[in-house]
Amino acid sequence: MIIVPQTKGGVGKSTVAMQILAPYLYKKHGKKINYIEIDDENNDSQSFTRTQIVNKKMLGTNKLSELDELILLDDNHEIIVDVGGNKTSSLVLDEIKKVGSFGNILWIVPLGDGELDGKNAITTIKKIRKIEDNPEKNIIFALNRSISMEQDYLEEQFINFFGHPYLKNNNAICDYVKNPKYFPVRNDKVITMSRYLGSTVWEMAYNDTDFAKKAVDAKDAGDLESARRFLFFRRVQTEAKDYVLNVLNKVFYDLDNWISLK
Repeated sequence: MIIVPQTKGGVGKSTVAMQILAPYLYKKHGKKINYIEIDDENNDSQSFTRTQIVNKKMLGTNKLSELDELILLDDNHEIIVDVGGNKTSSLVLDEIKKVGSFGNILWIVPLGDGELDGKNAITTIKKIRKIEDNPEKNIIFALNRSISMEQDYLEEQFINFFGHPYLKNNNAICDYVKNPKYFPVRNDKVITMSRYLGSTVWEMAYNDTDFAKKAVDAKDAGDLESARRFLFFRRVQTEAKDYVLNVLNKVFYDLDNWISLK
């Protein structure tokens, strides 16, 4: 089981869970992944109305005990749990502590570049340490909304993660966790576009619809409005392919080195 918690809201948990982990596990397992969202206030996964790579399920905080058996049985990471921020993540982590993880959980902790993101990531880690005997082995950080995938840019943007010798920061992850594993998630408008289209970027990239031909056919038929629409979809499809090539494939390579699947 892969759980995506963070005690701060708005750090892109659903982006990491749906746009990164879902296509990665779908590709590795060759089948739909079970996707559980726990959030009594916001149902972000409901935006993905056209995705074909997950089976979605909502779980209320009053039914968290249902996770016990799922954690025990899922020893091959076929379930993603997208946990809401603020009190929801704290509730989920406190509930899991009652039974334990059985060594079956991989924790993906997302954070943005804000100071509070770093502080809340550390709060999240402290709670995970009460569950796991060797938490650093099973925790991966997602540096969300990265400006660039280049290391120099990452270290400048995510001071809350890497720290900085000349800027005061008492909440850097690298000072708190020894040799943390992490991957950047580059910010791109195609991520926002995919949500409006109800799909993931990865699925949009591998959509085999020939939008160029459709645009030409619509033009020849005198339907310029449809032609414009197909040109728009063609551009989005191309941008999605670029994102897969330049971002997702690099992240998937790192995940291959960190995640053991049967």
